[in-house]
Amino acid sequence: MQDIVSRLEQQLSDDIRRIHLPDSNSAARHAARRLNAVAEHAPAFLAVLAEPWLDGPVSERTQQLLSDCARIHLYARVLDDALDEDLAVCRQNLLRAQPIFWQAVQRIGANVSATVASEAEQLIHQTVSAVQNDDLWRDPRYWGPKNHHLLLVPLLLSENSATYQACRAGLSNLIALVQAGDEWKQGVLANAPLRDHLLDFVKQCLDPEQLAILSRLGWQGAAERIVWNADQLIGVLSDPSCVSMP
Repeated sequence: MQDIVSRLEQQLSDDIRRIHLPDSNSAARHAARRLNAVAEHAPAFLAVLAEPWLDGPVSERTQQLLSDCARIHLYARVLDDALDEDLAVCRQNLLRAQPIFWQAVQRIGANVSATVASEAEQLIHQTVSAVQNDDLWRDPRYWGPKNHHLLLVPLLLSENSATYQACRAGLSNLIALVQAGDEWKQGVLANAPLRDHLLDFVKQCLDPEQLAILSRLGWQGAAERIVWNADQLIGVLSDPSCVSMP
């Protein structure tokens, strides 16, 4: 698994150098930090989502799909920054990211059936809808769906299998908990009603049956990560003095 993670880290670093032109001004440095964080943190998380396919020799198809899903995730960050940061450098990065994005999409289309491709489109629709809804009203229920492009990994690798369908909700919860950590770092959880809502959501993520399904069907690492992330968030949410700290 570590070999796959290292390859993805290198690939994303190379892609970022193609997308972002280095500059000494503060806006460019900020944009670079945002993109480099993807190369640093995303590969290990993508490997968690792909865990059932990384236990043993990794096929060329798995490596290619993981590579393309990593590029889709990088593109999502570039797009998010172009929309939210209101910086010229982020808009230029979005333009330069287009060839990488389209190459990834075309390769994915060539590697999966029309039925699976249709399911992938639905994930992107869910992502866009959840982002729009969360912008209007912050709600932890949207924090998994607004990152559902990450579910492309298990969807494509499994070819939308029954196993994936059984684990989909649990994997979405894992994504939501990771997003909740980001929201905490941004100070969003200083809002008391949102904090209470999130605490209820976190407790739901610890449903024993759902965790057992994940572990039994190959996502043991994801189940363990849910428990760890939930424990960290419960600790933070139980101590209001810590909620607004980065």
